[in-house]
Amino acid sequence: MFEYLMPMLWMKTYPNTILNQTAHAAVAVQQKFARKNSIPWGISESACAALNPDGHYRYRAFGVPALALSSAAKHDLVVSPYSVFLSLMVRAHGSVRNLRKMKKLGWFGSYGFYEAVDFNRSRTPEGKKREIVRSWMAHHLGMSLLAATNALCDQSMQRRFHAEPQIAATERLLHEKAPAIFTFPEKAPASKDTNHSLITEQHSVLRPEYWGASSNIHLPA
Repeated sequence: MFEYLMPMLWMKTYPNTILNQTAHAAVAVQQKFARKNSIPWGISESACAALNPDGHYRYRAFGVPALALSSAAKHDLVVSPYSVFLSLMVRAHGSVRNLRKMKKLGWFGSYGFYEAVDFNRSRTPEGKKREIVRSWMAHHLGMSLLAATNALCDQSMQRRFHAEPQIAATERLLHEKAPAIFTFPEKAPASKDTNHSLITEQHSVLRPEYWGASSNIHLPA
């Protein structure tokens, strides 16, 4: 989750852009995956219930299959509350409901929400469905606080970041439009001329003008 949403802690997103649609899609996929497994949603890299030889919790990358770069990646069920805090910037009401559910389940300790809850059967005690990872990571708590600040204070951290002249000068990069979806015939026509027209059409939609990002800079001849 954090790989999709952490940039929003300080960078704005705009409607109908790649970044905005990606963030909303990532949260929707996480919610769907959690419903299928009957667990609270919010999976990202975190500590889990496995211990190192020195007795410290192991830290690993966790995620959901639909968002993974590799289909061979292992997907353990480890839910981390900090992931839900990040989604406050995308789906605030759903995130608050999810956090309230986590608190009701006892996932809250002396310093706030625990690092994670492990649902993997190989790491949970016999007779238990889950194991709370009773630790707190300053990095994750910090991201949670920033996300809550943005949600409660009209994206205040984003506004501070974009007030920097260097950031304002390159802000247009964040306005990249989301691409349209094209459906091509399953079987390519036999004619070489027709094949050429398909290739030309496919390349034409990749022109900068198509994405609304054409340059206004005109260099002298």
